[in-house]
Amino acid sequence: MKPYLLLLTILISTLSFAQKNTEKKPLSIISDITETLANQNIENYFYTNRTCLGETRIITLNDQEKCFTNGNFSEYYLFWQENDATYITKADNCGAFIKLKLENNELFDYFLKHKEALKNNSVKEYKVATPHNYPTQRTKVYPCSHAFSFTTAMGTFTQRFEEFDITNDSRQANLNYEYNQQLNLIALDKMIDSVLTETEPKLRRK
Repeated sequence: MKPYLLLLTILISTLSFAQKNTEKKPLSIISDITETLANQNIENYFYTNRTCLGETRIITLNDQEKCFTNGNFSEYYLFWQENDATYITKADNCGAFIKLKLENNELFDYFLKHKEALKNNSVKEYKVATPHNYPTQRTKVYPCSHAFSFTTAMGTFTQRFEEFDITNDSRQANLNYEYNQQLNLIALDKMIDSVLTETEPKLRRK
């Protein structure tokens, strides 16, 4: 029995080591890119981080190696401008992506135009009229959150919201639903959704 136990131990250790080395920290990747942007005197950029709790994925990389994400899956999307053009790049638990030029500057122009509102107006939590039985009223699980980091010449500010907070599908209505839907942050988030629909098929891993 001992040889089999030894073999099993080695196999488990090998799999754990492989997983540890294929899963990267996307925030570190994005931080390296933003440092490069700063060195190029690019002062305006922003990124959004979409994280889903408890989500494990097996992703095939360019060299057919497998990347195992353990627990939470996190995707970062970074936007900036160079030579009057807007670019996007991405990083997730399994590494970095190429940069891609967007067809227009609408998303970035919206960010620059509404940066004060984006800074000062946050999403409010899902609020109900009778909160005593609120925890049992959710009709759908929303394990994902959206976080943002905005950088301008005046500095960096952040925002964050849970997907559940911008919905209205509990048995009790969300008293903050209309307020949240009118926020520039939510409008920007929806614009990002449209951009991702367009660009995701084109974004390739490095």
